[in-house]
Amino acid sequence: MGLGTFLLLAIVGLGCSGGQETTSTTFTGGPTMTSSASTSTSSASTSPTSTTDMSTTAGTAVTDPETSTSAGPSCGDGVIDAGEDCDDGNSSDNDACTSSCVEAACGDGFVWEGVEACDDGNEDDTDDCLNICEAASCGDGVIQEGVETCDDGNQVSTDACTNECLLPECGDGIVQEGIDECDDGNNDDTDACLSTCMAASCGDGYVQFRVEACDDGNDVDNDGCSNTCALATCGDGLVQEGEECDDGNDDDSDMCPSNCLSAVCGDSYVQEGVEECDGGGESDVCDDDCTAATCGDGTLNVTAGEICDDGNEDDTDACVSGCVDATCGDGFVYAGMEECDDGNNVDDDMCANDCTSNQCQASGLRAPLNSISDDSASGCWSGNPCAFDSYSFNSSHGQNFQAFAQGVTCGGVKTCVENVGITTYSSLTVCQGKWDVLCDGVMLGSIDTNGKACTGKAMTNGCKISFPARECSKIRLVSAADNNNVQGCCGGQSPDSMLTGVSAW
Repeated sequence: MGLGTFLLLAIVGLGCSGGQETTSTTFTGGPTMTSSASTSTSSASTSPTSTTDMSTTAGTAVTDPETSTSAGPSCGDGVIDAGEDCDDGNSSDNDACTSSCVEAACGDGFVWEGVEACDDGNEDDTDDCLNICEAASCGDGVIQEGVETCDDGNQVSTDACTNECLLPECGDGIVQEGIDECDDGNNDDTDACLSTCMAASCGDGYVQFRVEACDDGNDVDNDGCSNTCALATCGDGLVQEGEECDDGNDDDSDMCPSNCLSAVCGDSYVQEGVEECDGGGESDVCDDDCTAATCGDGTLNVTAGEICDDGNEDDTDACVSGCVDATCGDGFVYAGMEECDDGNNVDDDMCANDCTSNQCQASGLRAPLNSISDDSASGCWSGNPCAFDSYSFNSSHGQNFQAFAQGVTCGGVKTCVENVGITTYSSLTVCQGKWDVLCDGVMLGSIDTNGKACTGKAMTNGCKISFPARECSKIRLVSAADNNNVQGCCGGQSPDSMLTGVSAW
Protein backbone atom coordinates (compact mmCIF):
# COMPACT_ATOMS: atom_id res chain seq x y z
CA MET A 1 0.00 0.00 0.00
CA GLY A 2 1.39 3.50 -0.88
CA LEU A 3 1.96 6.25 1.62
CA GLY A 4 -0.79 8.36 -0.02
CA THR A 5 -3.27 5.64 0.28
CA PHE A 6 -2.30 5.08 3.98
CA LEU A 7 -2.79 8.78 4.78
CA LEU A 8 -6.11 8.87 3.04
CA LEU A 9 -7.40 5.95 5.04
CA ALA A 10 -6.22 7.62 8.19
CA ILE A 11 -8.18 10.80 7.43
CA VAL A 12 -11.27 8.82 6.64
CA GLY A 13 -10.87 7.02 9.88
CA LEU A 14 -10.70 10.21 11.77
CA GLY A 15 -13.85 11.40 10.18
CA CYS A 16 -15.63 8.30 11.28
CA SER A 17 -14.47 8.63 14.90
CA GLY A 18 -17.01 11.16 15.89
CA GLY A 19 -14.54 14.07 15.97
CA GLN A 20 -12.72 12.83 19.12
CA GLU A 21 -9.01 13.77 19.68
CA THR A 22 -6.52 11.20 18.36
CA THR A 23 -2.77 10.70 18.17
CA SER A 24 -1.26 9.31 15.03
CA THR A 25 2.07 7.38 15.19
CA THR A 26 3.97 6.05 12.20
CA PHE A 27 6.58 3.10 12.57
CA THR A 28 9.43 2.67 10.18
CA GLY A 29 11.94 -0.02 9.77
CA GLY A 30 9.51 -2.83 10.15
CA PRO A 31 5.99 -3.97 9.70
CA THR A 32 3.56 -1.07 9.91
CA MET A 33 0.77 -0.95 12.47
CA THR A 34 -1.53 1.75 13.82
CA SER A 35 -2.01 2.32 17.54
CA SER A 36 -5.01 4.34 18.54
CA ALA A 37 -5.45 5.94 21.92
CA SER A 38 -9.05 7.02 22.23
CA THR A 39 -11.99 7.05 24.54
CA SER A 40 -14.20 5.88 21.69
CA THR A 41 -16.08 2.67 22.09
CA SER A 42 -16.05 1.92 18.37
CA SER A 43 -15.01 -1.49 17.14
CA ALA A 44 -11.88 -0.11 15.53
CA SER A 45 -10.46 1.21 18.81
CA THR A 46 -11.04 -2.06 20.61
CA SER A 47 -9.86 -4.38 17.91
CA PRO A 48 -7.98 -7.33 19.46
CA THR A 49 -5.97 -7.66 16.32
CA SER A 50 -4.48 -4.18 16.47
CA THR A 51 -3.61 -4.65 20.17
CA THR A 52 -1.93 -7.98 19.59
CA ASP A 53 0.06 -6.73 16.65
CA MET A 54 1.41 -3.88 18.72
CA SER A 55 2.63 -6.02 21.52
CA THR A 56 4.41 -8.45 19.28
CA THR A 57 5.78 -6.27 16.51
CA ALA A 58 9.30 -4.90 16.81
CA GLY A 59 10.47 -1.80 14.98
CA THR A 60 11.36 1.86 15.32
CA ALA A 61 8.59 4.01 16.61
CA VAL A 62 8.13 7.48 15.05
CA THR A 63 5.76 9.83 16.84
CA ASP A 64 4.06 12.57 15.04
CA PRO A 65 5.06 15.68 16.95
CA GLU A 66 1.96 17.48 15.89
CA THR A 67 -0.45 14.95 17.29
CA SER A 68 1.50 13.19 20.19
CA THR A 69 1.39 14.21 23.83
CA SER A 70 4.39 11.90 25.05
CA ALA A 71 8.06 12.93 25.46
CA GLY A 72 9.36 10.22 23.12
CA PRO A 73 10.51 6.54 23.28
CA SER A 74 12.53 5.42 26.37
CA CYS A 75 13.53 2.12 28.17
CA GLY A 76 10.96 1.38 30.73
CA ASP A 77 8.03 2.92 28.95
CA GLY A 78 6.65 -0.51 28.26
CA VAL A 79 7.26 -0.15 24.52
CA ILE A 80 10.04 -2.07 22.87
CA ASP A 81 11.84 0.68 21.02
CA ALA A 82 14.63 0.48 18.58
CA GLY A 83 17.77 -0.90 20.32
CA GLU A 84 15.79 -2.59 23.10
CA ASP A 85 15.63 -6.37 23.56
CA CYS A 86 12.62 -5.92 25.75
CA ASP A 87 10.74 -3.35 27.78
CA ASP A 88 8.56 -4.60 30.60
CA GLY A 89 7.82 -1.12 31.83
CA ASN A 90 9.55 -1.49 35.21
CA SER A 91 13.00 -0.91 36.67
CA SER A 92 13.53 -4.35 38.24
CA ASP A 93 16.74 -6.13 37.31
CA ASN A 94 15.55 -9.41 38.72
CA ASP A 95 12.93 -10.37 36.17
CA ALA A 96 13.17 -11.47 32.52
CA CYS A 97 13.89 -7.91 31.32
CA THR A 98 16.47 -5.85 33.06
CA SER A 99 16.16 -2.14 33.76
CA SER A 100 18.37 -1.53 30.71
CA CYS A 101 15.80 -3.27 28.50
CA VAL A 102 18.10 -6.19 27.87
CA GLU A 103 16.75 -9.69 28.21
CA ALA A 104 17.93 -11.27 31.46
CA ALA A 105 20.75 -13.77 30.90
CA CYS A 106 23.19 -15.75 33.09
CA GLY A 107 26.29 -13.66 33.47
CA ASP A 108 24.59 -10.26 33.33
CA GLY A 109 25.24 -9.68 37.01
CA PHE A 110 21.53 -9.67 37.94
CA VAL A 111 19.82 -12.59 39.65
CA TRP A 112 16.73 -13.52 37.67
CA GLU A 113 14.32 -14.47 40.39
CA GLY A 114 12.90 -17.96 40.08
CA VAL A 115 15.34 -18.79 37.32
CA GLU A 116 18.83 -18.13 38.65
CA ALA A 117 20.25 -18.97 42.07
CA CYS A 118 23.02 -16.43 41.66
CA ASP A 119 24.67 -14.25 39.01
CA ASP A 120 28.07 -12.71 39.79
CA GLY A 121 28.56 -11.35 36.24
CA ASN A 122 31.88 -13.14 35.68
CA GLU A 123 33.14 -16.23 33.95
CA ASP A 124 35.04 -17.56 36.98
CA ASP A 125 33.65 -21.03 37.62
CA THR A 126 35.62 -21.52 40.87
CA ASP A 127 33.98 -18.84 43.00
CA ASP A 128 30.68 -18.94 44.89
CA CYS A 129 28.58 -18.74 41.71
CA LEU A 130 29.02 -21.07 38.78
CA ASN A 131 28.94 -19.96 35.13
CA ILE A 132 25.50 -21.52 34.91
CA CYS A 133 24.27 -19.17 37.64
CA GLU A 134 23.93 -21.86 40.20
CA ALA A 135 25.42 -21.54 43.67
CA ALA A 136 28.67 -23.44 44.01
CA SER A 137 28.32 -26.63 46.09
CA CYS A 138 30.27 -29.80 46.84
CA GLY A 139 29.42 -32.31 44.17
CA ASP A 140 28.89 -29.83 41.34
CA GLY A 141 32.08 -31.01 39.64
CA VAL A 142 33.82 -27.65 39.99
CA ILE A 143 36.51 -27.05 42.61
CA GLN A 144 35.65 -23.97 44.66
CA GLU A 145 38.93 -22.27 45.51
CA GLY A 146 39.71 -21.87 49.19
CA VAL A 147 36.78 -24.09 50.12
CA GLU A 148 37.21 -27.36 48.30
CA THR A 149 40.35 -29.38 47.56
CA CYS A 150 38.54 -31.54 45.00
CA ASP A 151 35.11 -32.00 43.44
CA ASP A 152 34.50 -35.06 41.29
CA GLY A 153 30.78 -34.41 40.88
CA ASN A 154 29.68 -37.70 42.38
CA GLN A 155 28.37 -39.01 45.67
CA VAL A 156 31.00 -41.76 46.06
CA SER A 157 32.91 -41.01 49.22
CA THR A 158 35.46 -43.81 48.91
CA ASP A 159 37.11 -42.66 45.68
CA ALA A 160 39.77 -40.00 45.16
CA CYS A 161 37.46 -37.20 46.39
CA THR A 162 35.18 -37.45 49.39
CA ASN A 163 31.57 -36.30 49.53
CA GLU A 164 32.80 -33.30 51.51
CA CYS A 165 34.98 -32.30 48.52
CA LEU A 166 38.19 -32.96 50.37
CA LEU A 167 41.10 -35.04 49.18
CA PRO A 168 41.04 -38.32 51.11
CA GLU A 169 43.61 -38.85 53.83
CA CYS A 170 44.23 -41.50 56.48
CA GLY A 171 42.31 -40.52 59.58
CA ASP A 172 39.35 -38.88 57.87
CA GLY A 173 37.11 -41.79 58.88
CA ILE A 174 36.53 -42.87 55.26
CA VAL A 175 38.03 -46.07 53.87
CA GLN A 176 39.49 -45.21 50.48
CA GLU A 177 39.18 -48.22 48.22
CA GLY A 178 42.45 -49.77 47.19
CA ILE A 179 44.44 -47.62 49.60
CA ASP A 180 43.07 -47.92 53.14
CA GLU A 181 42.41 -51.22 54.92
CA CYS A 182 40.45 -49.30 57.52
CA ASP A 183 39.94 -45.75 58.76
CA ASP A 184 38.36 -45.15 62.15
CA GLY A 185 39.10 -41.43 62.16
CA ASN A 186 41.42 -41.47 65.16
CA ASN A 187 45.11 -41.78 65.95
CA ASP A 188 44.69 -44.59 68.50
CA ASP A 189 47.13 -47.39 67.65
CA THR A 190 45.72 -49.75 70.29
CA ASP A 191 42.35 -50.34 68.61
CA ALA A 192 41.48 -52.47 65.59
CA CYS A 193 42.61 -49.80 63.08
CA LEU A 194 46.06 -48.22 63.26
CA SER A 195 46.79 -44.57 62.64
CA THR A 196 48.30 -45.71 59.32
CA CYS A 197 44.86 -46.97 58.25
CA MET A 198 46.10 -50.52 58.33
CA ALA A 199 44.16 -53.19 60.20
CA ALA A 200 45.75 -54.07 63.53
CA SER A 201 47.58 -57.39 63.47
CA CYS A 202 50.09 -59.31 65.57
CA GLY A 203 53.54 -58.15 64.56
CA ASP A 204 52.64 -54.57 63.65
CA GLY A 205 54.48 -53.25 66.70
CA TYR A 206 51.37 -51.93 68.46
CA VAL A 207 49.66 -53.72 71.35
CA GLN A 208 45.98 -54.09 70.49
CA PHE A 209 44.00 -53.47 73.68
CA ARG A 210 42.40 -56.59 75.20
CA VAL A 211 43.51 -58.61 72.16
CA GLU A 212 47.29 -58.82 72.46
CA ALA A 213 49.47 -59.12 75.54
CA CYS A 214 52.50 -57.75 73.69
CA ASP A 215 53.65 -56.85 70.19
CA ASP A 216 57.32 -56.23 69.52
CA GLY A 217 56.93 -55.98 65.77
CA ASN A 218 59.35 -58.75 64.90
CA ASP A 219 59.25 -62.44 64.05
CA VAL A 220 61.64 -63.54 66.78
CA ASP A 221 59.73 -66.12 68.78
CA ASN A 222 61.95 -66.29 71.86
CA ASP A 223 62.58 -62.67 72.80
CA GLY A 224 59.93 -62.30 75.48
CA CYS A 225 57.02 -61.73 73.11
CA SER A 226 56.05 -64.68 70.94
CA ASN A 227 54.94 -64.53 67.32
CA THR A 228 51.37 -64.95 68.55
CA CYS A 229 51.74 -61.73 70.58
CA ALA A 230 51.65 -63.58 73.87
CA LEU A 231 54.03 -62.79 76.70
CA ALA A 232 56.70 -65.39 77.14
CA THR A 233 55.92 -67.82 79.95
CA CYS A 234 57.65 -70.90 81.25
CA GLY A 235 55.73 -73.84 79.86
CA ASP A 236 54.79 -72.32 76.52
CA GLY A 237 57.15 -74.70 74.73
CA LEU A 238 59.48 -71.94 73.53
CA VAL A 239 62.90 -71.45 75.07
CA GLN A 240 62.82 -67.75 75.90
CA GLU A 241 65.64 -65.53 77.05
CA GLY A 242 66.41 -66.46 80.64
CA GLU A 243 65.15 -70.03 80.18
CA GLU A 244 67.45 -73.01 79.83
CA CYS A 245 64.69 -75.27 78.55
CA ASP A 246 60.94 -75.34 77.96
CA ASP A 247 59.27 -78.65 77.20
CA GLY A 248 55.75 -77.27 77.44
CA ASN A 249 54.69 -79.38 80.41
CA ASP A 250 54.58 -79.02 84.19
CA ASP A 251 56.31 -82.33 84.99
CA ASP A 252 58.95 -81.60 87.62
CA SER A 253 60.50 -85.05 87.43
CA ASP A 254 61.82 -84.86 83.88
CA MET A 255 64.88 -83.12 82.46
CA CYS A 256 63.11 -79.74 82.32
CA PRO A 257 61.14 -78.88 85.49
CA SER A 258 58.40 -76.27 85.65
CA ASN A 259 60.91 -73.49 86.32
CA CYS A 260 62.32 -73.91 82.79
CA LEU A 261 65.83 -74.52 84.11
CA SER A 262 67.63 -77.74 83.25
CA ALA A 263 67.26 -80.36 85.96
CA VAL A 264 70.26 -80.45 88.30
CA CYS A 265 70.92 -81.83 91.73
CA GLY A 266 69.94 -79.15 94.22
CA ASP A 267 67.00 -77.67 92.30
CA SER A 268 64.49 -79.21 94.75
CA TYR A 269 62.97 -81.36 91.97
CA VAL A 270 63.64 -85.11 92.07
CA GLN A 271 64.65 -86.17 88.56
CA GLU A 272 63.17 -89.60 88.06
CA GLY A 273 65.74 -92.35 87.51
CA VAL A 274 68.60 -89.97 88.22
CA GLU A 275 68.23 -88.74 91.79
CA GLU A 276 67.16 -90.50 94.96
CA CYS A 277 66.09 -87.24 96.52
CA ASP A 278 66.54 -83.51 96.11
CA GLY A 279 66.15 -81.20 99.05
CA GLY A 280 67.48 -78.16 97.26
CA GLY A 281 70.81 -78.87 98.91
CA GLU A 282 71.63 -80.73 102.07
CA SER A 283 68.65 -81.75 104.23
CA ASP A 284 68.12 -84.13 107.12
CA VAL A 285 67.09 -86.90 104.71
CA CYS A 286 69.06 -85.98 101.57
CA ASP A 287 72.75 -85.38 100.98
CA ASP A 288 73.85 -82.51 98.77
CA ASP A 289 74.68 -85.06 96.04
CA CYS A 290 70.98 -86.00 95.88
CA THR A 291 71.43 -89.40 97.51
CA ALA A 292 69.54 -90.45 100.62
CA ALA A 293 71.34 -89.36 103.77
CA THR A 294 72.85 -92.42 105.50
CA CYS A 295 75.57 -92.57 108.09
CA GLY A 296 78.44 -94.38 106.43
CA ASP A 297 77.70 -93.28 102.87
CA GLY A 298 80.88 -91.24 102.83
CA THR A 299 79.06 -87.87 102.46
CA LEU A 300 79.10 -85.56 105.44
CA ASN A 301 75.59 -84.31 106.18
CA VAL A 302 75.67 -81.83 109.03
CA THR A 303 71.92 -81.17 108.75
CA ALA A 304 71.27 -84.85 109.42
CA GLY A 305 73.38 -84.60 112.59
CA GLU A 306 76.57 -86.09 111.20
CA ILE A 307 79.86 -84.81 112.56
CA CYS A 308 81.87 -87.05 110.29
CA ASP A 309 81.29 -89.74 107.68
CA ASP A 310 84.27 -91.78 106.50
CA GLY A 311 82.16 -94.24 104.55
CA ASN A 312 83.14 -97.33 106.57
CA GLU A 313 81.95 -99.32 109.57
CA ASP A 314 85.27 -99.31 111.38
CA ASP A 315 84.76 -98.15 114.96
CA THR A 316 88.46 -98.00 115.73
CA ASP A 317 89.21 -94.98 113.52
CA ALA A 318 88.47 -91.27 113.91
CA CYS A 319 84.82 -91.58 112.87
CA VAL A 320 82.74 -94.18 114.67
CA SER A 321 79.17 -95.49 114.43
CA GLY A 322 76.60 -92.72 114.40
CA CYS A 323 78.94 -90.61 112.29
CA VAL A 324 80.46 -88.88 115.31
CA ASP A 325 84.08 -88.19 116.06
CA ALA A 326 85.81 -90.83 118.14
CA THR A 327 86.06 -89.67 121.75
CA CYS A 328 87.17 -91.18 124.97
CA GLY A 329 84.12 -92.70 126.62
CA ASP A 330 82.25 -93.62 123.45
CA GLY A 331 82.88 -97.31 124.05
CA PHE A 332 85.11 -97.70 120.97
CA VAL A 333 88.88 -98.02 121.31
CA TYR A 334 90.44 -95.49 118.94
CA ALA A 335 93.39 -97.44 117.55
CA GLY A 336 96.70 -95.77 118.25
CA MET A 337 95.03 -93.11 120.36
CA GLU A 338 93.37 -94.95 123.25
CA GLU A 339 94.51 -97.89 125.38
CA CYS A 340 90.95 -98.73 126.24
CA ASP A 341 87.43 -97.30 126.19
CA ASP A 342 84.77 -98.91 128.39
CA GLY A 343 82.19 -96.22 127.77
CA ASN A 344 81.63 -95.36 131.41
CA ASN A 345 82.66 -92.76 133.92
CA VAL A 346 84.14 -95.19 136.45
CA ASP A 347 87.74 -94.18 136.83
CA ASP A 348 88.97 -97.17 138.87
CA ASP A 349 87.76 -99.98 136.70
CA MET A 350 89.77 -101.66 133.97
CA CYS A 351 89.74 -98.50 131.90
CA ALA A 352 90.29 -95.09 133.44
CA ASN A 353 88.21 -92.13 132.38
CA ASP A 354 91.09 -90.85 130.23
CA CYS A 355 90.94 -94.11 128.27
CA THR A 356 94.22 -95.35 129.70
CA SER A 357 94.21 -98.93 130.89
CA ASN A 358 93.98 -99.82 134.55
CA GLN A 359 94.59 -103.46 133.58
CA CYS A 360 96.94 -105.32 135.82
CA GLN A 361 99.26 -108.25 135.13
CA ALA A 362 97.82 -111.51 136.43
CA SER A 363 100.33 -113.87 138.03
CA GLY A 364 98.56 -117.05 136.97
CA LEU A 365 98.31 -118.16 140.57
CA ARG A 366 95.06 -118.78 142.38
CA ALA A 367 93.92 -115.59 144.11
CA PRO A 368 93.31 -115.73 147.85
CA LEU A 369 89.57 -115.06 147.60
CA ASN A 370 88.56 -117.81 150.00
CA SER A 371 85.98 -116.36 152.32
CA ILE A 372 82.28 -116.67 151.57
CA SER A 373 79.81 -113.83 152.07
CA ASP A 374 76.55 -112.46 150.70
CA ASP A 375 75.20 -115.96 150.72
CA SER A 376 71.64 -116.04 149.43
CA ALA A 377 71.58 -119.69 148.30
CA SER A 378 68.68 -121.67 149.72
CA GLY A 379 69.67 -125.25 149.02
CA CYS A 380 70.20 -128.13 151.37
CA TRP A 381 74.03 -127.71 151.25
CA SER A 382 75.52 -124.48 152.52
CA GLY A 383 79.27 -125.13 152.54
CA ASN A 384 82.08 -122.84 151.38
CA PRO A 385 83.08 -123.58 147.76
CA CYS A 386 85.33 -120.47 147.83
CA ALA A 387 87.95 -122.24 149.91
CA PHE A 388 88.38 -125.15 147.54
CA ASP A 389 89.85 -125.45 144.07
CA SER A 390 88.95 -129.05 143.25
CA TYR A 391 85.78 -131.04 143.21
CA SER A 392 84.82 -132.91 146.35
CA PHE A 393 81.49 -134.50 147.07
CA ASN A 394 81.31 -132.95 150.46
CA SER A 395 78.68 -130.75 152.06
CA SER A 396 81.37 -128.51 153.49
CA HIS A 397 82.47 -127.72 149.97
CA GLY A 398 79.04 -127.45 148.39
CA GLN A 399 76.53 -124.64 148.02
CA ASN A 400 73.09 -125.54 146.67
CA PHE A 401 70.89 -123.06 144.67
CA GLN A 402 67.16 -123.69 144.31
CA ALA A 403 66.04 -120.37 142.84
CA PHE A 404 67.32 -118.06 140.10
CA ALA A 405 69.20 -114.89 141.16
CA GLN A 406 70.53 -116.58 144.29
CA GLY A 407 74.28 -116.12 144.80
CA VAL A 408 77.40 -116.30 146.89
CA THR A 409 80.46 -114.01 147.09
CA CYS A 410 84.05 -115.14 147.47
CA GLY A 411 86.21 -112.43 148.97
CA GLY A 412 89.68 -111.69 150.24
CA VAL A 413 92.74 -109.74 149.17
CA LYS A 414 92.42 -107.66 145.96
CA THR A 415 94.31 -109.57 143.36
CA CYS A 416 94.88 -109.22 139.63
CA VAL A 417 92.96 -112.00 137.90
CA GLU A 418 91.85 -112.80 134.33
CA ASN A 419 90.02 -116.13 134.86
CA VAL A 420 87.30 -117.55 137.07
CA GLY A 421 86.50 -121.27 137.14
CA ILE A 422 84.18 -123.53 139.12
CA THR A 423 83.54 -127.19 139.95
CA THR A 424 80.06 -128.64 140.29
CA TYR A 425 78.40 -131.70 141.67
CA SER A 426 78.07 -133.62 138.46
CA SER A 427 77.27 -137.20 139.29
CA LEU A 428 73.83 -136.30 137.97
CA THR A 429 73.69 -133.76 135.12
CA VAL A 430 70.48 -132.40 136.50
CA CYS A 431 72.45 -130.85 139.25
CA GLN A 432 74.53 -128.71 136.96
CA GLY A 433 73.60 -125.05 136.20
CA LYS A 434 74.55 -121.57 134.93
CA TRP A 435 76.17 -118.70 136.85
CA ASP A 436 76.76 -115.04 136.08
CA VAL A 437 80.21 -113.92 137.26
CA LEU A 438 80.88 -110.41 138.62
CA CYS A 439 84.11 -108.72 139.82
CA ASP A 440 83.40 -106.07 142.43
CA GLY A 441 79.98 -105.60 140.89
CA VAL A 442 81.21 -105.52 137.24
CA MET A 443 79.77 -108.25 135.03
CA LEU A 444 82.57 -110.42 133.64
CA GLY A 445 80.52 -113.09 131.83
CA SER A 446 78.59 -116.32 132.45
CA ILE A 447 79.68 -119.91 133.07
CA ASP A 448 77.23 -122.50 131.71
CA THR A 449 78.00 -126.00 132.99
CA ASN A 450 75.22 -127.86 131.22
CA GLY A 451 76.65 -130.73 129.21
CA LYS A 452 80.11 -130.28 130.68
CA ALA A 453 82.13 -132.29 133.19
CA CYS A 454 83.00 -129.68 135.82
CA THR A 455 84.87 -131.99 138.15
CA GLY A 456 88.59 -132.10 138.88
CA LYS A 457 90.42 -128.80 139.35
CA ALA A 458 88.55 -125.57 138.80
CA MET A 459 91.58 -123.98 137.11
CA THR A 460 91.80 -126.74 134.49
CA ASN A 461 88.41 -128.41 133.99
CA GLY A 462 87.17 -126.01 131.31
CA CYS A 463 84.20 -124.70 133.27
CA LYS A 464 85.51 -121.11 133.33
CA ILE A 465 85.48 -117.65 131.73
CA SER A 466 88.43 -115.46 130.75
CA PHE A 467 88.49 -111.66 130.57
CA PRO A 468 90.97 -108.78 130.43
CA ALA A 469 93.11 -108.83 133.56
CA ARG A 470 91.72 -106.74 136.33
CA GLU A 471 91.98 -106.40 140.06
CA CYS A 472 89.16 -107.93 142.04
CA SER A 473 88.53 -108.11 145.77
CA LYS A 474 85.24 -109.97 145.39
CA ILE A 475 84.03 -112.57 142.92
CA ARG A 476 80.27 -113.13 143.03
CA LEU A 477 78.41 -116.01 141.32
CA VAL A 478 74.64 -115.69 140.74
CA SER A 479 72.42 -118.54 139.52
CA ALA A 480 70.88 -117.73 136.11
CA ALA A 481 68.15 -119.29 134.04
CA ASP A 482 69.55 -122.03 131.83
CA ASN A 483 66.37 -123.57 130.39
CA ASN A 484 67.36 -126.88 132.00
CA ASN A 485 64.41 -128.53 133.75
CA VAL A 486 66.10 -130.16 136.70
CA GLN A 487 64.47 -132.79 138.88
CA GLY A 488 65.65 -135.22 141.53
CA CYS A 489 68.18 -133.06 143.37
CA CYS A 490 67.29 -131.97 146.85
CA GLY A 491 63.60 -132.38 146.33
CA GLY A 492 63.48 -131.69 142.62
CA GLN A 493 63.19 -127.89 142.82
CA SER A 494 64.27 -125.70 139.90
CA PRO A 495 66.99 -124.76 139.58
CA ASP A 496 68.75 -127.44 141.56
CA SER A 497 72.38 -126.57 140.93
CA MET A 498 75.47 -126.86 143.11
CA LEU A 499 78.91 -125.28 143.38
CA THR A 500 81.63 -127.35 144.99
CA GLY A 501 84.65 -125.16 144.21
CA VAL A 502 85.49 -121.60 143.03
CA SER A 503 88.85 -120.36 141.84
CA ALA A 504 90.10 -117.00 140.42
CA TRP A 505 93.62 -116.57 138.94
